[in-house]
Amino acid sequence: MWGEIAYQLYGLDGYEYLKEYDQDRNAPGGNTLKGLFELGDGPALILIDEIAAYLEAASAVEVGNATLASQTLSFVLSLLETASEVDEVTVVYSIADTAFEEEAEEVRTLIDELNQIGRRQHKTVTPTSENEVGQVLQHRLFEDIERGQAERLAESYFRYYADSDRQFPQEATDASFVGRLEREYPFHPTIIDTLTEKIDTIPKFQRTRGALKLLARSVYYLWNHQPDHYDRHWIRLYDLTPADNAPDGSIGSTLRETLFEFVDLSSAVTADIFSDDGTAHAQLEDRKWIEKGIPPLGSHLTTTVLWHSLAYGEQATGLTRAEMNAALGHPGIRFDNYDSALEALAGGDMNVACYYLYDEERVRFKSDPNLIRIIDQRVDNTPDAQARSRFGARLESETGTGVFKPVSYPESPADLPDSASAPQLAVMHMHTAPVTRKLLEDNSNPESVPEKVKSLYQKSASKQGGDVQSRVYKNYVLFLAPDEERVRGAIDEARQLEAIEALLDDSQQTADLSEDQIEDLRERQDKKYGLLGELVRGAYRHLYYVDRDGLTHITINATEANGGTSLVSAVKETLDDRLIRADADAKGIAFFKQKLWQQTQDSMTTQQLVAQFAKKPGLPYLLSTKPLRKTVAKMVGEAGYTYWDAESETVYWDGDADDHPENWQKRSPFADSPDVEISIRDTDVKIGNDYVVYTDIEALLDVHHDSIRPPEATEIECAEEGCSTMVEPSNDGPAYCEEHQKPPEKARCRSCGDRYDESELNAQNLCPECARPSGWETSTSQMAASRAFNKVRTDALSKAASDGSPGVSQVTVEVMGEDRLSKGSFIAQQDALTDRSDAVSVRMNYDVKTSTGSSYSANYQGSLDDFSRVTNQPDPFGESLNVTLKFRIEFDEPEPMTDAEEDVLTALQAALGQTSIDVKVQAKGPGEVPTEATQ
Repeated sequence: MWGEIAYQLYGLDGYEYLKEYDQDRNAPGGNTLKGLFELGDGPALILIDEIAAYLEAASAVEVGNATLASQTLSFVLSLLETASEVDEVTVVYSIADTAFEEEAEEVRTLIDELNQIGRRQHKTVTPTSENEVGQVLQHRLFEDIERGQAERLAESYFRYYADSDRQFPQEATDASFVGRLEREYPFHPTIIDTLTEKIDTIPKFQRTRGALKLLARSVYYLWNHQPDHYDRHWIRLYDLTPADNAPDGSIGSTLRETLFEFVDLSSAVTADIFSDDGTAHAQLEDRKWIEKGIPPLGSHLTTTVLWHSLAYGEQATGLTRAEMNAALGHPGIRFDNYDSALEALAGGDMNVACYYLYDEERVRFKSDPNLIRIIDQRVDNTPDAQARSRFGARLESETGTGVFKPVSYPESPADLPDSASAPQLAVMHMHTAPVTRKLLEDNSNPESVPEKVKSLYQKSASKQGGDVQSRVYKNYVLFLAPDEERVRGAIDEARQLEAIEALLDDSQQTADLSEDQIEDLRERQDKKYGLLGELVRGAYRHLYYVDRDGLTHITINATEANGGTSLVSAVKETLDDRLIRADADAKGIAFFKQKLWQQTQDSMTTQQLVAQFAKKPGLPYLLSTKPLRKTVAKMVGEAGYTYWDAESETVYWDGDADDHPENWQKRSPFADSPDVEISIRDTDVKIGNDYVVYTDIEALLDVHHDSIRPPEATEIECAEEGCSTMVEPSNDGPAYCEEHQKPPEKARCRSCGDRYDESELNAQNLCPECARPSGWETSTSQMAASRAFNKVRTDALSKAASDGSPGVSQVTVEVMGEDRLSKGSFIAQQDALTDRSDAVSVRMNYDVKTSTGSSYSANYQGSLDDFSRVTNQPDPFGESLNVTLKFRIEFDEPEPMTDAEEDVLTALQAALGQTSIDVKVQAKGPGEVPTEATQ
């Protein structure tokens, strides 16, 4: 350095004076320098620019045990001291020390030492003032400026700002701003201010030099990419575009290599401002405007916000709406368009919403992505079908289990079984049975029952595509339908949960998020998961259950937070007073007789009693059979009913020891039979078709008399008064010892009542006159099928000839009770009739009338085969319904009734004996059929 200075000051003479110092790289001292300056005969000005850059290179050159940099510092020290002592010598030097912030510590130390040296005697000079930066840049970048154009545009834009209804910074509306616009043309003042006031806060950025480099590049890029659809008046902040991304010297490389080291917005640029494939959000927004012949407003906005976001300090980053208006305003572009573009980029349009843009009091980019924006975009891109699927999956888990058996989304009668086993809760689909506001306000449908619910309540089918019939066990179907408005809210919540979970599963997306943001996402996921369950349960609030008058509608509350209440549990709590639990007491006698017992029957199996709870509208829900068993025991013990256990062939009867039922045909006391119990506990009662309750003992004996054993024989005293001889009891009356044996009394004919010797009566206790063959005919009143056919057959056998077999030539069965067509359809399918279909005819009359005068009638008379096609009953309507249904079996040749029990009466009793069907039966036939007919 010192050799070069000497040469430039005094030529070869000067260099020769310091040659030895220059070649040895040893810094000359002060006295030597004074001798150098004496060579001249006038003032000397020494200019040294960028000492730091020289020191950086000199630090790598070794000089003895030191470096050339340390020798240079010694020289500068001597130079400055000598200049302060010698007249007419001035030293001017510059140090851009911020340019070497990250250099080796040794170099920075040398720079600090140099600064300390310079402070001994110096005057700091700023070559360019703040209001001169624009002119300096203008001078360095353009050979000539059209001053007339600058003056016109400055005046035009000042009027534009002053007359606009938009807000601008105070400076833009001051009269002095016209002069600044003209002075800094073609640079808009906002670009100069941003570079010198905001970007200048970043270490390593030199105000004038850095601004000059960036603006030079922007002019270069703008010149090569001139817009063809609108006039450009100024070089704007958005001309510092990241689209200029060449490897060296470009705006993009300056951002990456220098500015982003302090505020890293590289991800914001790639995602939101510019990407090589044109998919950055601003570029997507640009397409909408370019298609309309409008400049790329998305890129204008985001690039402007980017440069304002690089400043140091929270209060400095970003820009206000007024500052944005000044930076972007152009007379040919409506501010409304910029407003629309900003709204879309800030989240109004999820297809272009920026990840890193924050539209707050000051619009800015941040290094952390805008989590709400990212979530909203994911939500917007989540398909509706995916959200509905998540809703359905959550509904399944929120339905729960319990006393009501859930059936999900029944659509056809076959989807909802007609069963008495347990109450069923049909959870209806959101599309097939929504409860709408219109439905709730429909006065013609006071219970607001959806049509699909009505249909499933009324109809049943055994299989898909099978025959549809009236539902029998209506009381055991309940329906839970969704509220249409609440479903929409729950689906929106499901969509948000799906979006958050998808975001957490996207490793590429989460790589851009901070740990705090990921934790925030997880907290949102947990919260949304709990809220979704609450909303799903809240949507399914419309419960339809069966009361005495049909379906009844109430709303339930299952919205307890954190999943504490399932839908099944909520229904259970709502209908708590209709539940019969295991610990319930026995029902009362009146309840049993009036609500549970089928009035036309004198017997019901315990299984049929259980089925009554499922069948009869309005009865409570039987959750355990224990209360029913208690009730049966109570009816036997207090109300005269009896109970038959077919498994053990035991009668339970609350009779006295000396009670003798009228139809007990054995002489020993009925209560003494080993098959009779005169007390009963609820544990004795079992549930099934083999366990039967009868209205009284006579009804039981009509069916089971012959199955009940007489008392076991024990010795008793002779019936003769005063005789103590022990004898075996007699089933025919008093028992006597041999000494006092009485002559046998004559037996009575069972038919005419006359007395005869026992030898004169046949096996049926008929006298010869009554035993003559003759025809028989009998009928029953309405009673259970098993009892009716048993009675008819017993009557026929009682009129048979002594050693012959009666026959049956005609049987008429009239179906009684409720649901006659359904019962008739069942009877028509039994082998007892289908095996004899040629002999069977059917007659049916169906009449219904309404209070408004409407009526409907249907009649059928024909074969059994054709009848199967007309048994589907119309939907119930009207207040008056009359159905008559009869089956007639008429044989050309009577069927014999033999011990083989193959006749039609036996077959009908076997087919219908275990059902709850009531019938009336008429039958007739000969008292005796030829012997060959029985073979």
